[in-house]
Amino acid sequence: MTTVATVRDTGQLDDITAADIANLWNAAYPTMRTILTASINELRDRIRREGWAQDNLLNSDGGSDRDLGAKVARLENLRCSLGQLDRGTYRGCTRSPGGFSAIHAYWAVRDVLIATSINDRDLAAVYELAAILSRTSDARQRELAARRSG
Repeated sequence: MTTVATVRDTGQLDDITAADIANLWNAAYPTMRTILTASINELRDRIRREGWAQDNLLNSDGGSDRDLGAKVARLENLRCSLGQLDRGTYRGCTRSPGGFSAIHAYWAVRDVLIATSINDRDLAAVYELAAILSRTSDARQRELAARRSG
């Protein structure tokens, strides 16, 4: 469970924004994790069930067995990143300290939304989280651009 202190730890956000992000994150995280787990399990089942037939369909929408395996790996890495963001241990690069990054959280939430299907439920909190993270990310990018130019 993400706390305001975890989100605020980087010092880049004010208390109100950090509280909003923490509350929305805690509302959306279980849904995002459920969506990714279901997608991973579906892909694994599909590989087991029909992977042998997919090898001959290189130009199909479904992709080959190897393509499906790559999708599974991407979704597993995304789920891992979400867990690290939730715990406040995410590291954007090997030299950065662990913590919550609003920009990386935004990227991860966007990737979750890409992985959703029309059958997924309870996405309102995920979209609300994406909106506030988008605004926060945009503000941070403007701030960094102003520092570089001035």
